[in-house]
Amino acid sequence: MQRRYLLKAMAAVGAGLSLPHANVFGQTAVSNTINVKHLFNQAIQKDDALIGLADVQQNYTEQSLKIDGKLPKDIHGYFYRNGPAKHERGEQRYQHLFEGDGMLQRFAIGEGKIKHIGKFVNTPKYAHEESAKRFMFDGPDTKLTVSSAVAHADTINTANTNIIPVGDDLWALWEGGSASVIDKASLSFKNFANLGENSQYGDKLKRLPFSAHPKIEANGDIWNFGYNAAGTIVLYHLSAQGKTKNVGLINTDFRAGMLHDFLITHKHILLILPSITKDASAHGMFTSIRFNKHQPMKVMVLDKNTLKLARQYELPPGFAFHFGNAWEEADGSIYFDASLYSDVKILHEMSHIMQGKHIAKPATSNTCLYHLKANGSVDYQRLKENSEFPRVSNYLTGLKNRYLYHVGNTHDGLWSDSIYRVDWHNDTVESYDYGKEYIVEEHIPIAQDNNENNGYLIGTALHVPSKRTCLNIFNVAKLSDGPITRAWLPYHLPLGFHGNYSAA
Repeated sequence: MQRRYLLKAMAAVGAGLSLPHANVFGQTAVSNTINVKHLFNQAIQKDDALIGLADVQQNYTEQSLKIDGKLPKDIHGYFYRNGPAKHERGEQRYQHLFEGDGMLQRFAIGEGKIKHIGKFVNTPKYAHEESAKRFMFDGPDTKLTVSSAVAHADTINTANTNIIPVGDDLWALWEGGSASVIDKASLSFKNFANLGENSQYGDKLKRLPFSAHPKIEANGDIWNFGYNAAGTIVLYHLSAQGKTKNVGLINTDFRAGMLHDFLITHKHILLILPSITKDASAHGMFTSIRFNKHQPMKVMVLDKNTLKLARQYELPPGFAFHFGNAWEEADGSIYFDASLYSDVKILHEMSHIMQGKHIAKPATSNTCLYHLKANGSVDYQRLKENSEFPRVSNYLTGLKNRYLYHVGNTHDGLWSDSIYRVDWHNDTVESYDYGKEYIVEEHIPIAQDNNENNGYLIGTALHVPSKRTCLNIFNVAKLSDGPITRAWLPYHLPLGFHGNYSAA
């Protein structure tokens, strides 16, 4: 009886994302009354830092990079990144950074060389629009003059946010629909993952939302969620091969339109609901999101075995895109960190910069460490350093970590220009300042021998004056010494979101 009810509920969630001739984001998109492409082209002539948001016309062919410094012999694998890159077709430019079609970057590292290749994710949306040589579908915030009907979420799946290894494949992730299965060798799109295939769920999970921030445990198990705008959240437990082990549903009544990230411990799932609401009078998914300073953040703690709610906490109002890690102590208390904003201004700034608007005082976030006590009370500490894209060593996902890595801003500008390592054991912070001429992207720790203090930090940065992107490798124990390896591309790559390292 319980399984039959669950499958019926799954079908209802899927139906909510597959209405013909409807905008699956639940809002009418913004009408283009101005030429956004023209405004952006005017702005980029005055501000070279916008080149990372310029449209990419074609794939990047494989080439070897020029290496400064010494490449460690014990790094042998692939560093992947994903992010939006197709922002324009014809005279049309997307109005929000989250709308562009995804492009995968692969850096093959080993034998004293680093090779790079970049390739658009050839989703059905991208393939159709490439053939038509125009955008065919409305985006979350962008309305076309002529738009085709949207049959279901994967019709407009841009696969533009993250990329993870799953079995013998890669999965390119978006948060509104399915994971895109990618061939590791060619980086070619194969199909959309059907999570229920070869399991008791069959096609009941097909096209359900699957977030771009899964958590992968040391044994390879994959945990994730999918958010529906009606407030229903699907919970997933998959094997390392991507086969569904368990799935559940929880009704959160959180209808703000967006939930980007979550966390796990070794026993629980943490859904952190930020202090945001939806303005029904506004048009567009992201445009309609508002911060509510009177609405506490809510933490829903769910049992990983039953996928049922165990307890809840309320935190001071705040907003976070990203969390680094969570762990649980023997007494049942839980710690987790967040790159915390005091409002949701950052979400709208991502629209402003795509339209060439100047941002005088950019939004900032800081690392906040929360302590959810077993008695229901909460403590937290907030660090002074600006913080985004927090990461921990992969083998510690859901377990207690000493070090947290993130990017941030030292020079009070719009872009991140520095990297940081927070040591929770002694509450110290070590950093490296690239310099204000760099735009620094997410950096990922690579632990050697499952030793958090032995390994490397790897990430990309765009050098604005020379208009080139470089891949950088740091010794985690000597972060402030700067990169031990810097590998240069002869051109710049589009600014991306997330990625991962996979050993060869």
